[in-house]
Amino acid sequence: MIRLTLAALALLCAAPAQAMDVYMWGVGPRIGTSFIPGHYPSKFPTAVSRRESNGIEKFRDDFFFGAEGVYYVNRHTRTLLTTNVGLAKRYTDLHLLLKYNYVGQTGAMDFLFGGGLGVGTNRWKGDGDAKLRVPYYPVRVEGSAMIRDETRAYQLGIFAQYNIQSSVTYFDEDGHEIDAKGGIYGYLGLDLTLYFGDFKPPKTRRRPE
Repeated sequence: MIRLTLAALALLCAAPAQAMDVYMWGVGPRIGTSFIPGHYPSKFPTAVSRRESNGIEKFRDDFFFGAEGVYYVNRHTRTLLTTNVGLAKRYTDLHLLLKYNYVGQTGAMDFLFGGGLGVGTNRWKGDGDAKLRVPYYPVRVEGSAMIRDETRAYQLGIFAQYNIQSSVTYFDEDGHEIDAKGGIYGYLGLDLTLYFGDFKPPKTRRRPE
């Protein structure tokens, strides 16, 4: 999945650089965290939460980092490819998102609204052989503000995301696989992205007289 992500980002960024009529484009690193709920997830599957001996716990103070590529179709429309790696105590997450944003340009600052869909996996590690793996399909809505010059852009955003489970794999502390379904995997978060690229809009062509 990591190789696929890197290849997709390369294609996303190479195409704008070679095209003749691209409006704007960029790529760069991003960081962020979730702040609601205070402990994630809001609810574990019943089979996990009823076994206190497994050591699998909700976490707080998570941190994620990743990369994002952005391609402006025109002044008010842009598409994005985002990949994130999330970390916390005994927890890892990896997800990939395809997103759309509406761009409201005001001159000094742009305001952006949109959302996206993707794929990802949550993993928790407990005591002994206990572990929980939850592949999912993330659904996100987001809003952000961005300032830019001709070659760089700085964006601060807030987002809401819900992870729709595709399956759940749970092993208890003795390594026995146990059927586990359910749980609530939604959160609110903040992210900060730095883009490098071409953020100078092309001049409007004059129609021939």
